[in-house]
Amino acid sequence: MAARCRASAAARTLLVLVLAAVAAPVVAQNVSVQAAVERAEVYVGEPFRFRIAVSGSDQVTAPDLGPVAGFSVRALGGGPNNSEIVTTVNGNTTRQVNRGYVLNYELTAAAAGDLTIPPLTLQVEGQPQATTAIRIRARVPQQLEEYRLQLALEREQVWVGEPVLLTTTWLWNAELGPERMLGFSHPVLDDAAKRGLSYEHRAPAASQNDPVRLPVAGRDVLWQRGQTRVDGERFASLSFATALIAEHPGQLHIGSATVVFEGVAAYRTVRDFFGRNVRQPVRQRFVVPSNELHLTVKALPEQGRPAEFSGLVGRFEIAARAAPREVKVGDPVELTVTITGSGDLRRLQAPDLTRMSGFREFRVSEDSPPTLTVERATLRHTLRALHDEVAAIPALRISVFDADSGGYAELASEPIPISVHPTREVTLLDVEGAAASGAANGTPGGPVASGHKGIAHNYAGPMLLVDQRFEPLAFAASPGGLLALFAAPLLLAGVHGGLALRRLRGRPWRPGAALANLRRTVSAAGSRAEAPVLLGALREYLAESLRTGHAVHGFADVVDALRKSGVGESALEEVRLLFASLEAARYGGADTEADNVAQRLLTWAAQIERGARG
Repeated sequence: MAARCRASAAARTLLVLVLAAVAAPVVAQNVSVQAAVERAEVYVGEPFRFRIAVSGSDQVTAPDLGPVAGFSVRALGGGPNNSEIVTTVNGNTTRQVNRGYVLNYELTAAAAGDLTIPPLTLQVEGQPQATTAIRIRARVPQQLEEYRLQLALEREQVWVGEPVLLTTTWLWNAELGPERMLGFSHPVLDDAAKRGLSYEHRAPAASQNDPVRLPVAGRDVLWQRGQTRVDGERFASLSFATALIAEHPGQLHIGSATVVFEGVAAYRTVRDFFGRNVRQPVRQRFVVPSNELHLTVKALPEQGRPAEFSGLVGRFEIAARAAPREVKVGDPVELTVTITGSGDLRRLQAPDLTRMSGFREFRVSEDSPPTLTVERATLRHTLRALHDEVAAIPALRISVFDADSGGYAELASEPIPISVHPTREVTLLDVEGAAASGAANGTPGGPVASGHKGIAHNYAGPMLLVDQRFEPLAFAASPGGLLALFAAPLLLAGVHGGLALRRLRGRPWRPGAALANLRRTVSAAGSRAEAPVLLGALREYLAESLRTGHAVHGFADVVDALRKSGVGESALEEVRLLFASLEAARYGGADTEADNVAQRLLTWAAQIERGARG
């Protein structure tokens, strides 16, 4: 009995040990949060790293950095920091998993003195965890003679929405020079959104062949090389220009920018291995501040403000072009309007042409949304004249604010003369082909004559008076019937054999065959080719050359295939205009101008063929 009790106790002990071993891997790690800085003593305007490290979990929600006062803050990203250690000793394997998370920030002190990064609370697996406070001492950097940083404004007063150019220039004595940038702060750019500013870096001049790419406010910027003389000494420089656009009136303070770098402080003379005197650079870390600036931003006047004000503020020019200039009623005319100038053209509120004087004589459609950049705006519209009395595309007028005169003005493009020809209205007589002598001359019941106009004109001739009934036996006994009976199977077998041989040989498609067929069709149509003939020729050419495997009805059926074949946008636009012209002429009941459209069609196809062979 005692032995049985001892066995039962041993089993219970073993069960407890097994359960403990199973439960051990799921015991949670201890969670801890630590914050650290790169340096505890920095210069005003000198960026430094601030890091928060979490150990014990990788389920972390970033803290709110709103309480961090006296610093500008830029998030540098973060993520899990997990590791796994597997150890095997005497056949026993131990696996240890460490979970963690890291958050990185870049801080820049805004003022000198003793500053504090307060405790920050972040969520770790849904539970709040707080960092400890960190004290920072910020010192004012000193101006140097050998290295300088300068800010310059194009103007000291601007209007709301008017760009002003800010130039940042880093200079150094040509005998010395920086070797590695460690940091750069630009307060007006670092906190642009908080200050109600937008900005756009301007590209270096076209003559600048070797710009330098350096980071500014978290973005890579191209700096332009240069040289100048300061107090009689030669200085090298790097500079970049930024267009600032203020959204609110008032006084804008542009604080000091700061560049931190490693550079040459001086040269010392040492002896080399052979006993010769050589100059050796002495390198050190520099923190160089810039000057400060102030900008006055004036509000736009309410008096005299037009209801259709476009939102543009600055100095602008407008130009318009249209093609084609000679059309028929209903034909498309592509209107392109370009606005350039010194204002921020991204602010443009595109005008509604349907509400402008003169454009009511057209049916207006917008081909695509406006293309807007800081320095250029492009508007594209398709116009169709409603009648043949239209003599010009009227001036396009846009209301802007002229920064030079301080008042509202109107931009107006030059009117564009066009020639609009009438199109003949399709009537029932055209459809029936009866617009010949009898009914057309007011004499009903007259003889039926051949009509040479209309969509489905009739035909007359001697064949209409011949008995056209088909007799199979007579046909089979005729020479033509015998030839058709025997030649058709032979011809069909030859075609199938040729296709099979072509597939076996992998013979490539020859685009020249499609062009040859197109030329033959256009040539056979003669000097008065009608729109249906040319439109059919265009469709057959595209179907054959692109090997679509189906009929081509319009531009939309082939635009993707043409792009995949390497056809450029200008060639795509030309074929779109060809389709539009031919379809307008076909459904408008008027003949096309063969010399014009046919030649455009052949020229376009020849260009496509050269591109395919190239």
